[in-house]
Amino acid sequence: MMLRVLKPFSGWSLPTIDDVKFVVSVDTDCLGTYIYDEELERHIITISKEKNGHLETVIKTMAHEMIHMKRYKSQHWDKHDRVFRKYAITVANALGFDPQEL
Repeated sequence: MMLRVLKPFSGWSLPTIDDVKFVVSVDTDCLGTYIYDEELERHIITISKEKNGHLETVIKTMAHEMIHMKRYKSQHWDKHDRVFRKYAITVANALGFDPQEL
C-alpha cells in the first residue's frame, strides 16, 4: 500500500496492511469499492481490472477508496459529501491530482 506512507495518508492513522484485504474484480460498474466487514473485522478495498486500465487510474482509485477507509468509523463513510471532498482536495494537493478525479 504505497500511498499509505505518503502525506496526507501517513498522518491519518489508517489500518495496517494486515487489516486490509485487497481484491481485484471484473466489475464493470465502478472503479473500486471500500467496505469494512464487521464479521471479519477487516477492511476490504476492491479495484476493478475492467475499469482501471492504467497505473495512474489505479492509484487515483486507491486514493479515493482510502478516503472512504479513513471515514469508516463515521456513519457517512460511504458518502461523497463535504467532508469527503475536503479530504479529496487535501489528497489531490499533496499528490498533484485533480480533486475532481478523486
